[in-house]
Amino acid sequence: MILGTVQYPSRYSGLGEGVRKGLEYISAHINELENFKPGRYTIDGDNIFFEVSESITTAPSGKFFESHKKYIDIHITLSGEEWFGYAMIKQLKESKPYDELTDTAYYTGEGIYNQVLPGHFILFMPEDAHKCGVFFHNRGTVKSLVLKVKI
Repeated sequence: MILGTVQYPSRYSGLGEGVRKGLEYISAHINELENFKPGRYTIDGDNIFFEVSESITTAPSGKFFESHKKYIDIHITLSGEEWFGYAMIKQLKESKPYDELTDTAYYTGEGIYNQVLPGHFILFMPEDAHKCGVFFHNRGTVKSLVLKVKI
């Protein structure tokens, strides 16, 4: 897991060309992204794309941890308050095995939580389980973006 700011995408180029290219796109369009409608947007086919969504945040107990094998997930809160749970997969109990079609496995257990403010991101590698769309203070609407970078 890495917490960072979209303001300096070149600082994360050591994580690979795809991460650099994706974060450069996000950084160049950060002031416009809140106006994007929910849906999928392509940067480089299935190699680098992002999904914009709007949802109501949930208490941490109402969500499972999840992980992915094919993609690095980079979550960016565009508006609203959003917290993210994090735990290493090996610290959790698998509740639903990995599904290759959805590139997702689900887990239960305990983790730590971080708030990601607008203009910042949280990056999860395949060994990082995460919960997104969580609230701690007040339930509310959040608009967010998930940048997917193929490994």
